[in-house]
Amino acid sequence: MTTVPSTFLQACKGQSPAHRPIWLMRQAGRILQPYRQLREKTGSILKLFKTPELATEVTLMPVSMLGVDAAILFADILTPVEPMGCQIDFVPGPVFAKPVRSRADIEELQTIDPPTQLPFVLETIRLVRRALPPGIPLIGFAGAPFTLATYMAEGGGAKEFTRFRRMLHADPGAAQALLEKLTEVTITYLRAQIEAGAQAVQLFDTWIGALSPRTFEQLALPHLQRIFAALEGLGVPRIYYANGAAHFLDLLPRTGADVLGLDWRCDLDQAFNRCGRLPLQGNMDPCALFADAPAVVAEAERILRQTSGLPHIFNLGHGVHPDTPCDQVKLLIDTVHGFPA
Repeated sequence: MTTVPSTFLQACKGQSPAHRPIWLMRQAGRILQPYRQLREKTGSILKLFKTPELATEVTLMPVSMLGVDAAILFADILTPVEPMGCQIDFVPGPVFAKPVRSRADIEELQTIDPPTQLPFVLETIRLVRRALPPGIPLIGFAGAPFTLATYMAEGGGAKEFTRFRRMLHADPGAAQALLEKLTEVTITYLRAQIEAGAQAVQLFDTWIGALSPRTFEQLALPHLQRIFAALEGLGVPRIYYANGAAHFLDLLPRTGADVLGLDWRCDLDQAFNRCGRLPLQGNMDPCALFADAPAVVAEAERILRQTSGLPHIFNLGHGVHPDTPCDQVKLLIDTVHGFPA
């Protein structure tokens, strides 16, 4: 018997589903009271990440409580970096015991074997797949090489990430060596997620907008192309989210991704004109959810009208702020689902 693809997977392929699918960026679960209670009870986000039963519970929360059209794996973009040899703690943001800033630091980094070093991620995927309702796919994900390198060189979070960009100019050979290692790790990690049951994968490039178009094309794009080429033929949609990349929007289709995720600063009319008929995902400003109910509905409907008849997956333009009113999020999802297809 043929199974009808979910609305989300149909939209990823540029098909016309029964209704406009919507899912929310990573961290949607943190607006939910059960997640906050679970986080307080465990006392450690690392314990949540590394305990498959707990990670499964968090992954399923936005599906059961909000009614989104896809689930996204509960993990962190830095998860595959730790087995490379980088000790990380979360206090609450990521802090590296030792930043990666020299050729010697880069040479010490190891490749990874997900089944032996990240079994909790793969077990979470298997548990989630068994628990998800029919028609709701699971999205796996990873951080893109440039964004991972940015965190590793910085040693954690920062107001302005400059350490890796300095390396790009001061020692381009070392910077390329780090990107090459991270590219290999990302391919291995995403392949393992797909083999475990992920039905789509997304590459998050949170800090890619810090690059100029020329630097993106010369130094970052080849690594992205290599990742998406390596995943081609595995039977799942490949999504690339480029935050702050409106100034080189025309370069994004060259990544080889099946779907492009856009932040709220991109104009969707321009995006479709510059990216052709490639399915786009986005791009409501997460802060718009702090408006009153009529304004939330109006903004959602504006985007829905703007993208009517085009291959589009409704999403926020970045992660969900932790203090976002849950009722507003549910209102957004209901508005998208109720809009004429």
